[in-house]
Amino acid sequence: MRRLTTMLTALCVACALVLFGCGTSSAGTVIFEETVSPNEKYTSSEADIVYYTVRVTQAAPGTATVSAESNSGFFEPVSYEIECDGELSVDDVSVKWTTLTGGTEPSEDDQIAVAEVSVRTGDGSSYERKISFVTRALEMVAEATPGS
Repeated sequence: MRRLTTMLTALCVACALVLFGCGTSSAGTVIFEETVSPNEKYTSSEADIVYYTVRVTQAAPGTATVSAESNSGFFEPVSYEIECDGELSVDDVSVKWTTLTGGTEPSEDDQIAVAEVSVRTGDGSSYERKISFVTRALEMVAEATPGS
């Protein structure tokens, strides 16, 4: 148990120390962009603040690009395209941020971890996808846990 606690502590410290800026540049008009921080309320050092961003751009009618990025060393940028009959507006996009346990009210012990992105297409249907900002960190903890 002590080894697990030590590994988790090391992982948290590494997360705080391995922050770097990364971004994707998508050609086109930014339709929607939202940035949140899972830990801003819980850290005293500005250098330790993690940010998650979801952006939807559209270069031409009919296709939109959804991208996600973070300054966390445990997240690799995500980008995918969707078909969307015509031009999108900000009203066509929504993001619901949830915690690791699926809650909508974050706390220090259950911080924001997932963006549920929804894009309403021109034909009235919606394209929805969850983007986890912590999958890589969870995989590292699982690998470090004895017996896994």
